[in-house]
Amino acid sequence: MRNAVIGTAGHVDHGKTALIHALTGIMTARKHEQDRGMTMDLGFAWFPDDEGGAVGVIDVPGHERYIRNMVSGVWSLDLALLVISAEEGWMPMTTDHLRVLSAMGVSNVILVVNKCDLVDAETLAMVEEDALDKCMEIADILPDSISVSALEGTNIQKLRQMVLKQLRTGEQPPRMPGSHLYIDRVFTVNGIGTVVTGSLAGEQIEHGQKMTMLPGGQQVQVKALQSYKKDLKTAVPTSRVAVGLKGVAKKDVERGHCLVASGSGFKPIKDMLVRLDFEAAGGKHNREVEVVLGTAHSLARLIPLKDSRFARLKISDAISCHWGQKLVIIRHGGSDILHAAEVVWMGELERSLRSKVQPMLERLPEKLETHLEQQLGLEINGYAEISVSERSLSGDYVTLGRWLATQSFQQKSFDKIVELLGSETTTFSADEISSKLSIEIGLLELLLNQLQEQGLIRNQGGVWQTGGGADEAQLSELALTILQKIRDNGKAGFEAEREKIPGAQKELRNLVRLEFIIQMEGKLYYPLDLYQELVVEILQGRAVGDKMTIAQAREISGLSRKFLIPLLNRMSIDGFVRNENPERVVLKLPQAEL
Repeated sequence: MRNAVIGTAGHVDHGKTALIHALTGIMTARKHEQDRGMTMDLGFAWFPDDEGGAVGVIDVPGHERYIRNMVSGVWSLDLALLVISAEEGWMPMTTDHLRVLSAMGVSNVILVVNKCDLVDAETLAMVEEDALDKCMEIADILPDSISVSALEGTNIQKLRQMVLKQLRTGEQPPRMPGSHLYIDRVFTVNGIGTVVTGSLAGEQIEHGQKMTMLPGGQQVQVKALQSYKKDLKTAVPTSRVAVGLKGVAKKDVERGHCLVASGSGFKPIKDMLVRLDFEAAGGKHNREVEVVLGTAHSLARLIPLKDSRFARLKISDAISCHWGQKLVIIRHGGSDILHAAEVVWMGELERSLRSKVQPMLERLPEKLETHLEQQLGLEINGYAEISVSERSLSGDYVTLGRWLATQSFQQKSFDKIVELLGSETTTFSADEISSKLSIEIGLLELLLNQLQEQGLIRNQGGVWQTGGGADEAQLSELALTILQKIRDNGKAGFEAEREKIPGAQKELRNLVRLEFIIQMEGKLYYPLDLYQELVVEILQGRAVGDKMTIAQAREISGLSRKFLIPLLNRMSIDGFVRNENPERVVLKLPQAEL
């Protein structure tokens, strides 16, 4: 049987925690929850299946005050046990919990009528019939049902077998490809460090694997794996997993963060378009709401798009999600579920594109598939990240690394980049260009490299500028190390004899030839751009024929005599000044030269 995680749902005090204890032998309620007789946060347990594996179980709180925690427990479920008390029957939170299950795409449900020992057979049958009717009415499902007594143990073994059978034969919920795990707990363990727990979905993860923690983007490595009290080399979905991590501190991780593998399709965003379960009612256009997605929870502004089921969500704190992901929108400060929704666009749209997008969204089918995200991206932006499902798209596209792009987008981007850089005096980092042109950084870097290969732009000192010529990407590793050292030293210069780096002389000659650095007297080197800046500073405001003392040059440049004299001598070699001790005569100005 495939690995699976199941969970409970239902009104407060209908026996969800007791049912899990009967199924697994594990009491999920903490002591303070047992004292109050109420589950307030997520609880976790498991029981063995018939094939040597395990089924994870998540216990969710039933009280309306903890609806956000309930939603956080549902995102990864393969099956839900909708628990109803035979004494009380269907209650308001039963409705809300079933709405949440439906909103999160959990259609594999077993109706469990608990406390069957406390009512007569006629009442039990009426409660069950009413509950099945409501399941049809609210979620359009007709689940299998069973009556149990968690405290007496009645039908518990039968329920366990029903769960295993349904997990084997029931419909699997849709999952995003790529390993991902929303964090529900984080703590530290001696000898391991930071440990996170959550439900692993998508694909397996392995000991030593490199992953990313979103939304912060920290690069981490899997240091230890444990599932259901067993140490593992490989953890497989869907299962409850504890992951020891190298590369991130406990203080930098919290519930709602998401551990993802490369190519998972997850992104941290603060702006999204969603498709609602029904058109937003009239009222405040920019109302404050709460969004629950995965195990994350954040305040947001809900802005409905006119005459449609679509809305914009402007989220207070970055939230990590994938296209097509399901979420729940809750009334701010309350427990009312306003909408079920699914993500149909990630990130902010340029104002000029907003009117173009809505008709495209209207054409989306009810069942969202990954390739539709690509199609939208290509139609709206001119590019899209290639899906991990590698589904082919029709059209005349170019492949750029992990991206697809239209030929029109590629050429327009080339033109915009060259125009932005303008002249050889204009420089921008890749991040700055990405922000100004609204192009994903990964794709932009590929476009920059293509322009570089064409000799239209070059990279120096981590910034891009127009023109061909030498490029740092062509330098050896030793040359790059020396160049960075020279830049770090700044006005203190690089004294080759003091540094004593093996093989440095050859690389220094090459760096001088390629005009990355310039040699002063002896074996003192400066970055070429720093030398040029100093020349401009020293000669600024002077005219050809003017005289300048060493003291004046020292005051302007801030250089000690040890470095100033080699600089002035270099300026003499380059024809800027003539040495007439104790003064220097200006022969030419740097504007035309530099």
